[in-house]
Amino acid sequence: MSELVKPARLKSGDKVGIISPSSPLSSRRRLLRGMNVLRSMGFVPVLSQSVSKALSPHQAGSLDERLLDFHTMFADKEIKGIFCTTGGYISIQLLPFIDWNIVKKNPKVFVGYSDITVLLNAIYAKTKLITFHGPMIEWLDRGDTRSGRYTIKNLKNVLMKGTTGKLFPFTEWRVLKPGRATGVLIGGNFNVFTSLLGTQYLPKCEGKILFLEEVDETIEGLDNYFWRLRASGMFKKIQGLVIGKITNVQDFDDEYDGKNRKKIKFGISPTQEEVILHATKGFDFPIMHDVDFGHDVASMTLPIGGRVRMECPSREKIGSISIVRNYI
Repeated sequence: MSELVKPARLKSGDKVGIISPSSPLSSRRRLLRGMNVLRSMGFVPVLSQSVSKALSPHQAGSLDERLLDFHTMFADKEIKGIFCTTGGYISIQLLPFIDWNIVKKNPKVFVGYSDITVLLNAIYAKTKLITFHGPMIEWLDRGDTRSGRYTIKNLKNVLMKGTTGKLFPFTEWRVLKPGRATGVLIGGNFNVFTSLLGTQYLPKCEGKILFLEEVDETIEGLDNYFWRLRASGMFKKIQGLVIGKITNVQDFDDEYDGKNRKKIKFGISPTQEEVILHATKGFDFPIMHDVDFGHDVASMTLPIGGRVRMECPSREKIGSISIVRNYI
């Protein structure tokens, strides 16, 4: 378990499996367009049996069906990589029933983000196999946009070339707390990642660089997530913190005086930066904000289990991230 497991690089002509471990497809058309992007990269996409099922609004298939697809794609020697169609909220159902020996005996590229965060980190925690926080199949249909081209180029460089060195930014990555750090990446979607706290599926956090993104959340919710991490003791263990795009931040629900039906004002909501700095006060690890990964944005593909270096000059300057060790 101490030995890091690197999956083989993908190459043109490789068969890649497509599974739906959480929610149903939102669009058959987007699935087909995403598959065409994979074909343009030289891959041969293979659909799992229940990839297009919709047992309920939040379940692509039954737990048994989704688990079987997961195991089947890992066990199939002809499948060299596995991509997920979309996110959701129930990938965590699979964790107690995964046969980790199947994954250990058949290490291969595994890609996803959002709710797939639980699988990415659990696979790494249980098998030491490097996994990849990267685009969903349904997202790949945006490849004709500038942000889509950035995302696809990044995906290709990581999975097919094993590109190391300084990562190329799409936007400016702002420093919230200066410093330098080198460590192993873990993380993903903020809410989903915190669901692993206190479980056997959370990777060991000592010496790690934690990366997090979120969507459709309030400032209050974000504040809660950061303090969950602080209360868990994680900030005493990590070497650095990389915050991606926190998109579509929601307003607080209006509160009303029951008698007069007038809105109650509670003051000014703090900014994302203020929430982050308040929750991490007293810790000296470097913090970078607004880095290119998240929901519905130009996104890098990041190796969970890969070693990276953060360079954070003085506050409000532009930071950088470099991959310092081969991961594939």
